Amino acid sequence: MTVLQVAVTLGLLWWLFHDEQRRITIWKALTTADWRWMILAVAAAGVCEFFGILRWQLFLRMLHIEVPLKEITRLFFIGAFFNQFLPGTTGGDVVRVIFLMRDHPEHKTEGFLSVAVDRVLAIFVLVIIGLIFAWTRSAWFAQSFAVGNMMKIFAITLFVMATALIASFILTKRSLVSRLPRRFPFRSYLIKLSKIWQLCIENRREAILGTIYTVPMLFAYFMAFCFAAKAFTNQVSFWDMTSIMPLVTAISSLPISLNGIGLREAFLDNLLQELCHTPAGIGTTISIAGMAVYLLWGLLGGVFYLERIKRRYNPVPPTD
Repeated sequence: MTVLQVAVTLGLLWWLFHDEQRRITIWKALTTADWRWMILAVAAAGVCEFFGILRWQLFLRMLHIEVPLKEITRLFFIGAFFNQFLPGTTGGDVVRVIFLMRDHPEHKTEGFLSVAVDRVLAIFVLVIIGLIFAWTRSAWFAQSFAVGNMMKIFAITLFVMATALIASFILTKRSLVSRLPRRFPFRSYLIKLSKIWQLCIENRREAILGTIYTVPMLFAYFMAFCFAAKAFTNQVSFWDMTSIMPLVTAISSLPISLNGIGLREAFLDNLLQELCHTPAGIGTTISIAGMAVYLLWGLLGGVFYLERIKRRYNPVPPTD
């Protein structure tokens, strides 16, 4: 699977950059960019990471794992660092949980559950936001026949996902999951999901607060790309970019390319050409700049990782 993802990534990158006119557009955009917008993009990405840290701390407390905020921040950024290089979109999550388990071996299962709750609630909120934009901006998306039809499929998919999540929650709340027939479709997944919902039901305050935190976290993620867009073009408004980002985020999360690289750039480039009439290459530039901002924050995790390795192999001697 990883070999296939690497092949798709390289193929998409070659397709994006082999065109000379596209390369000229990208270079011109970089040389004429208003880099003040990129400073705002870095700040928006920082806000996104801040709410991500708060959410994880909340879910750890939900599972009765008390970890100082300073240590949670270090582990979170270490995960963000590895997420830039590992295949898939959850590699960094696994890394931070592994380091958490080394420090708290008595909470192995709970550590993975904290990330599972984090992911499920983030997907739930993203689905709701995606449905809202698909409905409120349907006429704008319909300007392009291809994009309009794609958004209809996307909206139907999101609606099915939202229905499934809500149905699994109701089944969990009424203790009906275990009574499902053994041959019921996706029964094993529903049982796993029910454990997460049960945690949320038993810890309603933390679950609701975590869901609330997810909203500014996702919008801060979108805004980093909005500011990056403003650095390179005036043809893309904040409203347009924010409307597109739920779709781009969902598509780039699919296990098609390596960590969404290439797929995200190609998809965003085509969307902006169709909807905002930008030249070929502008969307690619925006995507690369947006991800570079998060890579910058991820490098902070690299520093924390090196410090951790240094402490491991050069422990501080006990004082008398």
